[in-house]
Amino acid sequence: MPSKIAIVNYNKCDPKECKDGICKAVSACSKKVIKQEEPFEAPFINPSLCTGCYECMTSCSRGAIEKAR
Repeated sequence: MPSKIAIVNYNKCDPKECKDGICKAVSACSKKVIKQEEPFEAPFINPSLCTGCYECMTSCSRGAIEKAR
């Protein structure tokens, strides 16, 4: 697993706050490693594919995408 990855902080993530329940971070990820199964469900990041570019972090208005420690 890469040493620099992004993670979803599920304590901050609230898909009900996203427009139509669609997570903006999913579309912001050019590597397509963030997935959301259905609208209004929390997204998940595949840690083995994440390159740590953090493109997704700025797209989340709730600050739920964070750098892994």
